[in-house]
Amino acid sequence: MAFILQLVGLALLATAAYIGLKLPDIDQQIGFLLHRSIITHGPLLPLLAFAFAQSNNPILRRFGTGIGVGFAVHMAFDLFPRGWQGYALISFPGYGWTPAVFSWIWIAATMLICLGIAVRLGRSAIDGVLLLIAVIATFLFAASNENALWRPLGVTVASLLVCYWMIGPDKDKSSLEKRSSFR
Repeated sequence: MAFILQLVGLALLATAAYIGLKLPDIDQQIGFLLHRSIITHGPLLPLLAFAFAQSNNPILRRFGTGIGVGFAVHMAFDLFPRGWQGYALISFPGYGWTPAVFSWIWIAATMLICLGIAVRLGRSAIDGVLLLIAVIATFLFAASNENALWRPLGVTVASLLVCYWMIGPDKDKSSLEKRSSFR
């Protein structure tokens, strides 16, 4: 039974990563939002998935992890457009396009938050391995449709390392207490 649950969790992780990868561009199908809307290219939807997935249910955690991974990989590629103008900029409903500096900071922050969500939902070594596999697989899948490769790869690896360093699974208080006690 546990093996079947692991397979279901893995399938849900892959499906959620695909959804997270594609979801930011849903703004192109919504008539009142411009492309790269701050609503769809921000951390709101991954944070909702995180709130939904915060439990001891590994299936829900894998779903939240997948959404975070998919969004983060999408943002990694969005950080390197051909030029910071027009549709490459973050759009704000009622305002229009934001400046290039704001757009870059917003996309980079969203990427870090999304990877942070994915890392934070991990509870075990297997979760960490699955997260790494999900990032690699999602990145390779997305790279097949993109012009850039090395810069998004570099920023993804660096961001993942920062997230593990800052909020990795061993950063919770109970783990720190266990490591520091001599019992």
